[in-house]
Amino acid sequence: MDFFVDKPRVAQVASMLHERGILFSVSIRDVDELKCREQGSTITVNVSATERPGQSENQSPCECMNWSTYHGLRTIYAFMDKLAETHPYLCNTFVIGKTCEGRDIKLLKISNGNPDNKGVWLDGGIHAREWVGVSVTTYISNEIVKNFHKMPESVTNKDWYILPVLNPDGYVYTHTTDRMWRKNRAKYGQCMGVDLNRNFSYGWGEAGEDGSSEDPGSIFYRGPKPFSEPETAAVKRAILESKADFKAFLSFHCYGEVIIFPWGYTSEPCPTYVELLEGGTVMARALHAVNGRTYKVGSTKDIMYYSAGTSVDWSYGVANIPYSYMIELPSKQHRFLLPKEQIIPTAKEILCGVIELMQFVDKRCKGTSATSVNSKL
Repeated sequence: MDFFVDKPRVAQVASMLHERGILFSVSIRDVDELKCREQGSTITVNVSATERPGQSENQSPCECMNWSTYHGLRTIYAFMDKLAETHPYLCNTFVIGKTCEGRDIKLLKISNGNPDNKGVWLDGGIHAREWVGVSVTTYISNEIVKNFHKMPESVTNKDWYILPVLNPDGYVYTHTTDRMWRKNRAKYGQCMGVDLNRNFSYGWGEAGEDGSSEDPGSIFYRGPKPFSEPETAAVKRAILESKADFKAFLSFHCYGEVIIFPWGYTSEPCPTYVELLEGGTVMARALHAVNGRTYKVGSTKDIMYYSAGTSVDWSYGVANIPYSYMIELPSKQHRFLLPKEQIIPTAKEILCGVIELMQFVDKRCKGTSATSVNSKL
């Protein structure tokens, strides 16, 4: 586990761990310094509730959008709307729900309108502090739209449903108040927030305290019931009420450099374990070919730990999306504070991996149908 220690107490805590024979290492010696490197300037908290520190008041949000730094919610939503405005034949934006604090949950759809297209779902930012996942999904959106006619058929024959910021309230909170906030901003008693990636119905509450927590004070709090949160309920509606035939579900997280798939709530293998392992390996090879970075591939429980009530278990087990993956982005070195200079290299390698997966999916899905495993609604 990782935990933070105030600088004046580092020696005291290190001595306490040493005396008790608890092995430890210091992974980041100065978190504040890394925060500054991440943004390229000193972070300030006296900002608008919808925008990132440092944006010029003379610039519109969409003019600020690039992948050389991290952006706030207002800029990201303006970017999505601009894509739809300038490419109306390809893009639409939809508000699929409202957060606890009243913010829009905004979805971008990219499609050439072919009724035979299969569906692909991408999301980022389900955990508020994982900024690079938001950057990767917006980068992929931009590349697909701006280069649509140059993309391979495995991309253009899909309807792309992209939710860059699944957790808008939490994401804004990381820009204004607490950079390391993980959950949403729902209030339960004296505690704030639900871990949205423990709030989906499949396997919800299983594996005991190893898979999630019933304690509202825990960062893994699963909520009082499945889909108790407006964010997860919005995802459920958007997928199940859509007419799309979804073949792939990709949720971007950080950190870890792994590609994982169901199950997370049990050590038992999922019905198509080998197929998912092969698809994940195709992605991993493509990623390695770009920057030489190695991603591990396997089931959630085997590669990481028990995670009960995750979006990927639900997308596979209930929504019957056969190629469901959670991709833990870089970096092991910087944890959640990936420097801004690494956004574009990371996004480029992920785009290559996604394209390779689409080609794999097309080859495997011809004349086949998804395995039905929705026994736990």
